[in-house]
Amino acid sequence: MLISGAHNLYNHHYEVDKLNVFPVPDGDTGTNMNLTMMNGIKELNGKNYESFKEFGTVFTRGLIMGARGNSGVILSQIFRGFFYNFIHNKNYATVEFFSPSDILKALLHAKDFAYKAVMKPVEGTILTVINDGATNLNHLCAKEKDSVILFEKLLELMQESLKTTPELLPILKKVNVVDSGGAGLVFIFEGMLYGLKHNKSITLNKKLTVEDNTKFDFVIKEEEFGYCTELIINLYKMSEKEFDLNKTRNDLEAMDGQSIVVVEDQELIKVHVHTLKPGQILDYLQKYGDFLTVKVENMTEQAKAHAQTVILPRKLNNKYALIACVPGKGIEQFFKEELNVTATIFYSKRINPSTDDFLKVIERVDAKTVYILPNDSNLLLAAEQAKKLEKKSKIFVLPTKNIAQGMRAALNFNQSLTSKENNRNMTNEIKNVTYGYISIADRDVEIDDVNIRKNTYVAAGILRRDAKLKIYASNKNLISTVKKIFDKII
Repeated sequence: MLISGAHNLYNHHYEVDKLNVFPVPDGDTGTNMNLTMMNGIKELNGKNYESFKEFGTVFTRGLIMGARGNSGVILSQIFRGFFYNFIHNKNYATVEFFSPSDILKALLHAKDFAYKAVMKPVEGTILTVINDGATNLNHLCAKEKDSVILFEKLLELMQESLKTTPELLPILKKVNVVDSGGAGLVFIFEGMLYGLKHNKSITLNKKLTVEDNTKFDFVIKEEEFGYCTELIINLYKMSEKEFDLNKTRNDLEAMDGQSIVVVEDQELIKVHVHTLKPGQILDYLQKYGDFLTVKVENMTEQAKAHAQTVILPRKLNNKYALIACVPGKGIEQFFKEELNVTATIFYSKRINPSTDDFLKVIERVDAKTVYILPNDSNLLLAAEQAKKLEKKSKIFVLPTKNIAQGMRAALNFNQSLTSKENNRNMTNEIKNVTYGYISIADRDVEIDDVNIRKNTYVAAGILRRDAKLKIYASNKNLISTVKKIFDKII
């Protein structure tokens, strides 16, 4: 079902891209959701799983690490909520089948997690579609016993909800489109229903691609360290009381283990550790019981095969670091040479950095305190997601929504101040930025009382504190349009 959902979104993601709410060709919602979903599928990688808990954990983790843009992050949280009960509720540890009532509960969790992912939820978006689908399905199908009927009704409710998004979000109605994120979600569940009914996935339309997708593959694997050692151990009955979860974790860390995960579930323990001495780890763990599964992979060789570098354990040698997202080399050079930014992350209208991309750069700068300047509103949620997942560095995500705000924030960084003082000062300075930009319209539309024609220049900006982005002028002549936005700014 999940593979079929991902394939269906892939086959339609360019259509979703075109549902951008401003009359400029910068829609990337479909691309972001597609890359997020595909990363979750890639992590599953056709393997057999010991439990549905393990399956759900791997898939949701893959989604979170591959999440790009706001739509990708929200999508990852929808599925995280859906799988949450199955992963964390012990009542599901041994069951082989999930009833329709279980699915209804899972969808409500999916809705709740989606809303929690956004500080200021906006209706008429992907949130509305998952909310209407989950909530109305629970009202209408509380006693339904057939899972196929359940998913058929869910898809119908989500499609109906998608049609209402222009009524809830005026900009959608003005441009005469439905919400792009909601459309992407509908394509996913449409594919999932197909997988459920036909027991196979929708075929991936590889001819769809108009660009070489390999050049856009920004997915980065976890940093490599020696041997990836994974075990499932059946505890001896005499050892169950003796087994101490925290002591085992501490002992593995004392043996220079990295990325340690030790999980206990009744008579089983699951261990994951990156180590330079797997034999030492195996000898230590064997005293607890019989190995049910053992997997040891040489990540150093894998890293060489992918032209990647082995990353040593972090020591947080640097007091602070600034990370700025940039759309081009010229702006990157300015941030680094003039504003003393430590590292940059590239983004474009089509491709946004994922949560994992942020985490990799945070790891590389190796600083106690890290300030992230997203410089685009569509990158904020992925940066915030990275902040939640980062365990060593103290992260501050500055709410910079454009390059001008990013420059202003970086200019006001003062290394003699405390981390909180810097965060406060830089955030306050962002609000004082007057900002304007020029783009080209890709459709006829009227917005902010400005009559816009396709292929004409459009001038937009934020011209006062706490104001929203507004379109101020449209003209066939570039110079005339530039003059109008500068008149407003000045």
